[in-house]
Amino acid sequence: MRSDVSAEIPVCLDERHSNFVREEFCPDDTSVSYLNWGSVGRKPESVLAAVSQGWRRLNNNPTRVTYLEDDIKETARQSLAELLKVDKECLLLTDSTTQALQLILSSMLTRAGDEVIITSREHGSSRTILRYLEDTRGIRVRTYNIEAGCSTEQMSLELLNLITGNTRLVLVSEIDCYSGWRPELTLLNESLKLLDIPLLVDGAHAPGNGLARPGRYPLWVGAGHKWLSAPNSTGFALVSRDFIPLLNPVWLGDGFYETREAEIYDLRRFEYKGNPDVVKWLGLTEAVRLYQSLDREHIDAYQKGLVLYLRTRLMLMDGLRVRYPGYHNPEGEEQASMITFHAKPERWKVTDLRAAFWEDHKIWIQPDFLSPHPGSGGRISCHYSVTRDELDRFLNALESYLN
Repeated sequence: MRSDVSAEIPVCLDERHSNFVREEFCPDDTSVSYLNWGSVGRKPESVLAAVSQGWRRLNNNPTRVTYLEDDIKETARQSLAELLKVDKECLLLTDSTTQALQLILSSMLTRAGDEVIITSREHGSSRTILRYLEDTRGIRVRTYNIEAGCSTEQMSLELLNLITGNTRLVLVSEIDCYSGWRPELTLLNESLKLLDIPLLVDGAHAPGNGLARPGRYPLWVGAGHKWLSAPNSTGFALVSRDFIPLLNPVWLGDGFYETREAEIYDLRRFEYKGNPDVVKWLGLTEAVRLYQSLDREHIDAYQKGLVLYLRTRLMLMDGLRVRYPGYHNPEGEEQASMITFHAKPERWKVTDLRAAFWEDHKIWIQPDFLSPHPGSGGRISCHYSVTRDELDRFLNALESYLN
């Protein structure tokens, strides 16, 4: 049942942004409620149009557009640099956050005994890359286990306590992909600078999801296909100038050596991978332009309002628990625009919430992958294109599944 408190939480966009959402985010099947921007975001009409026009532009002269019209990627790089407020010469365009992570991790962990420190909340792609480096190079992975109630300060101090003389790198997510926790990394970052150990920040969920400040970190990776609503396979890495010569390729394409020999600090040598898809960068440029055109303070406040409203409603449901930092941090100061809930399997009338929501209501959510029973919980993304009515529809369906 809706509480008086949750009913009074203001969750609305102003007229300009409401009109923008209606014009840009209008899927063919309007009966679908999509609540999983944390995995892949819907694409606005303007981005779809930019990609469609890009393919037609390419089709006029595929060879020239693919290999010789450098303005496509350089415009995307410049747009991204302006959004993130960083030097474009330190921005590498990749096919994914995973690809950027592989390049950096493989370059920084080269010998048997090299150690990397991570948290238990890092994405599966990071763990997979590191497992491969353990198997093939003999590196060591030291993991700090994040438990409910962990604070930013505690996490930072515990990670620092794991440092040894063999530590080469510390890897932490800017936003926890499992719960939406956005820890404040200043203490960790500044402490590691004093120890001359680089911090690699996985910022896959950061662009388009509140304030992102990648320029603070020596190494940072991000994605455009989530909250920015850019095409799939639009990833990027920010590499501080001092670290660029330390990178070693994990893939090679024609032009690598020529570019490296001409300028050792030119990151673009890592963008040569054979036959590239250049059209997607037109979509990224348009996605950044759209996001830059918005009042970001307004949409950030709107997304925070959605999270507060959702968390309040979830906490009123008997037997449900909200993942950190939700239930003991009512102000949500370190909560990004995702929230994860769970309950014991016996509390549900269904065995898999994601499947039930889709089959019964055409609502798409992410399972709670922190749980031993992922289908007994879910992660909801409160993107600015999501409405309170959609959250109410989700919440009413959720209540109907509770025993």
